[in-house]
Amino acid sequence: MAIGLFLLLDLAVLATTYWLSYQIAENAITINLAGRQRMLSQRMVKALLNLDRTVDQQHRAEALTELRLTFTLFDSTLHSLHRGGVTVGGDGLPVKIAAIRGGPAQALINEAEQIWNPYRDRVQALLSDPELMAQEKINSAIALANTKNLALLELMNSLTTALEESAITKTSRIRMLQIVTFSLAVFSFIQIILMMQRQLRKTSKHKETLNHVIHQINAGILVYDGDGIVHAANQSAGMLFGYDATDMIGMSESRFLFLQENILYGRRQDGSLFQAESQHRELMLDNVRMHLKTVADVTQQRQLENTLSQLAYHDALTGLPNRLLFDDRLNQNILSARRRDVKLAVLFVDLNKFKQVNDNHGHHIGDQLLREVAVRLRSCLREEDTVSRFGGDEFGILLTSVSGQEDCIVVITHLLETLRKVFITEGVMLFPAASIGVSLYPSDGDDEKILLRRADQAMYAAKRNSTCHFAFYTDAQQDLSRISDI
Repeated sequence: MAIGLFLLLDLAVLATTYWLSYQIAENAITINLAGRQRMLSQRMVKALLNLDRTVDQQHRAEALTELRLTFTLFDSTLHSLHRGGVTVGGDGLPVKIAAIRGGPAQALINEAEQIWNPYRDRVQALLSDPELMAQEKINSAIALANTKNLALLELMNSLTTALEESAITKTSRIRMLQIVTFSLAVFSFIQIILMMQRQLRKTSKHKETLNHVIHQINAGILVYDGDGIVHAANQSAGMLFGYDATDMIGMSESRFLFLQENILYGRRQDGSLFQAESQHRELMLDNVRMHLKTVADVTQQRQLENTLSQLAYHDALTGLPNRLLFDDRLNQNILSARRRDVKLAVLFVDLNKFKQVNDNHGHHIGDQLLREVAVRLRSCLREEDTVSRFGGDEFGILLTSVSGQEDCIVVITHLLETLRKVFITEGVMLFPAASIGVSLYPSDGDDEKILLRRADQAMYAAKRNSTCHFAFYTDAQQDLSRISDI
């Protein structure tokens, strides 16, 4: 409001200055024209006298021209001063003036108009037909000039004086208005300065309070504006990013935090990175929308979470997904295959004669063999496929998006050939072999439990077949399994 008032008063000062300049210019023109009326009235009388005294036709014509010129200028100027209009200025160019209104000047111009009207008629009659009864018209005009001209001169003198006094009065009033307006503008400006000082003190107090609060918080805190420029940072943020907190002010928030593959990272002054976690809030500070972000280094926490996840969902010996993770992936892939109307295969892998390895060479050799088998199985599969260790010498494999048994046979053949390669460790030479049972979705089942059970049944069928080492599930295997259970 104070700034608006100051601007309004400033415009008022400018307007009064312009109005003063306009009034001075207009008054100067009016005063100049009023003064010229005195000269024109004298020239008219002189032209009438020359017209009366001159016999020579050329001189009479010159006197008549002078009379017509002075009469026209005097008449148009007096009419413009009385009613407003256009006359000819001192430079010979048209000039528009306003009618004189109010005060002694208007009374004087009204009186001059009354005196001039009969005088005007006599001169105009002479100018309209100078040859007709010329001497009589001249004598009549001269007679009236002798009685009226002096009065006109005095009125024009008085008019000039009255106009000058009026101009001085107007100018004084306008200047007084200027002084008052300018004083108010200065007063308003002083108020603005005082308000700004109070606001700055208030802002400083708010910032001190904010800084005191955020410095008590252990988490790193950044306060930045809409352009990302940091306005405040606490000591914890300085320690977190390797800066003095005051040095962070003025820097961009993106200098400290950035997203990479949907993971938030923090960047320290030395260029090292840490995995970060942040919470964002908006707040109003001195009527300005600001952003407050808390930042924490969660690198160790994420590492711990990854370790726990690894322990919970992966086999400790081989690093492969365990049965829990395998069941989850199988369930998710069944749902996906159902939506896309595609097939998938579940392979149940069991190492042959693995117990003899443990009995003959020790469990540590058996463990090394299991780790090698895990590597070999993984090397034969696509990235989207899953191999899992169920426990002991049993492994599960999930093949996604297969066309049928033909695709499975290609993969199984490769798996068996890879497993048969010799494995040597600590002077022990081993020739791993395995039996593989296969069930297909959706022909052999539509949920993970059925598919795994039928793959397991097919694996036992493969163990009984000493030549093939793999088998697909059939209903006959289901019947045989029931007989075995009995």
